[in-house]
Amino acid sequence: MITYKRLFTLFTVALSLSLGGIGGVTETYAQSTQLKIGVVDTQRVIQASQAYKQTNQKVEGLRGQFQQEFKLKEQNLVTENQKLVRQKSILAPEVYAQKKADIDKQAAIIRSQAKERKNSINQLRNAGLKQIQSKLGQIIDQMVAAHGFDLIIAKQSLVWTKPSLDITDEVVQKLNTSLPSVVLQ
Repeated sequence: MITYKRLFTLFTVALSLSLGGIGGVTETYAQSTQLKIGVVDTQRVIQASQAYKQTNQKVEGLRGQFQQEFKLKEQNLVTENQKLVRQKSILAPEVYAQKKADIDKQAAIIRSQAKERKNSINQLRNAGLKQIQSKLGQIIDQMVAAHGFDLIIAKQSLVWTKPSLDITDEVVQKLNTSLPSVVLQ
């Protein structure tokens, strides 16, 4: 159970850390109040995780297929347009205008399909990241309970920290063990 004194101490230390040590609250003070602090580089955890690498590989594979497929569609449309331009002098103006409108309509459809596919791929990637981040939160909760941390800070919000406070490698290991891959649909 957290007492008011402990709550006040936690608030003071958190405020001091966020203000860069202003007010005389130092690491020594934090240690004297027996705060256990951990630092996690969440970006590195995510990027080093097997699940992220698997998600990235799947997304990049889909993106490559998408690019090849739409490049072929685009080339066919360009070829069709060039063929129409060569036939312009022998076609009636109404026929040419109709064929040109058809090509423009096909181009608009292809652009729309490309946009939808891009959005679909991005949603797939985001769904994978969401699963990873959810599991990361659970792992941090477990580590807080197991190691008795009073405070875990994201390394991205710090200017400097002692290397001994960094628990990133342990978090990566636990994430890879508990979530080696994600299900992407």
